[in-house]
Amino acid sequence: MKNSIKLLIAFISIISFSCTEDVQETGSLTSDTDLKLLVPNSSFNIIVDGTKLNDLATTFVWTDPANPTGTTETYTVEAAVSGTDFATPIALGTTTEHFLDVTVGTLDAAAKNLGLAPLVEGLMDVRVSSSAGASNSFILKVTPYQPNWGIIGSATPLGWDNSTAMSYNPMTGTYSISLGLTSGELKFRLDNSWTTNYGDDGNNLSLEAGGANIPVAAGNYTIVADFTNHTYTITPIVDAWGIIGDATVTGWGSDTLMDYNPVTLKYSIVMHMSVGAFKFRLNHDWGTNYGDDGNNLSLDNGGANIPITTAGTYYITTDFTGLTYTITQL
Repeated sequence: MKNSIKLLIAFISIISFSCTEDVQETGSLTSDTDLKLLVPNSSFNIIVDGTKLNDLATTFVWTDPANPTGTTETYTVEAAVSGTDFATPIALGTTTEHFLDVTVGTLDAAAKNLGLAPLVEGLMDVRVSSSAGASNSFILKVTPYQPNWGIIGSATPLGWDNSTAMSYNPMTGTYSISLGLTSGELKFRLDNSWTTNYGDDGNNLSLEAGGANIPVAAGNYTIVADFTNHTYTITPIVDAWGIIGDATVTGWGSDTLMDYNPVTLKYSIVMHMSVGAFKFRLNHDWGTNYGDDGNNLSLDNGGANIPITTAGTYYITTDFTGLTYTITQL
């Protein structure tokens, strides 16, 4: 592979020096002696697959007439938010060769470090730099991956057969789920696979890779997990408030429980919603339900359905004491 890349570099170098025009826009170049990034170019587009993070995403290839054999210069492949003129670049890797292999996981991590949102196509500028200066740049299209964490176990609705998906909150960087559990055990696992799973060896609210099953008693709970700091909480829900409506994933047939915060005494949920409407109701029953008669973020007992006019992912918080709510499209 290494020899093939070197032959490719030599071949492309000959071609690039014999042509007067590039097939892609490559930014400003001062002369034919400049460090020159060849590939990947601005046609590159990747939707990151979380199951292929260790696979090769692309190989950066460049030429440097001032150092044609490599090994005497250290090169850094840099990425930056598109249009920022590399004001705050991050490194994808360094090498003394004229090429660098970059994995899917490295590209995904760089995109997220630059602030590109998961599941949304974003743009990053890339270039090669050395002690002599920087190369031309290209724009890469990258759609970062959103890890899919869930709970599994005898206490969960799907038992040990499949994970029940948790919701990701980009405002807190945590995953959560609120649901009824039976007496039993549970664990956390990634992408509905046992390859990456967490339990709690000390039953002390800290997560360990491959750790012990977590015991729970029957009841309604809000579970919040921080997979960066390896912590979690399991909080009994005092009142089972949920949202229901044709804008929600379960329609008017059943409601989805909201997360309960015992510190603020408020409830919240992150959910993808369709165009339609929804209401809040208590304990899966229409006996106590709230809408909004004035569509002014105040709750009214038995009030009007709350409209969703644009499909998307929403963060909803409610204060059932002050009878107010907020709704933010993420």
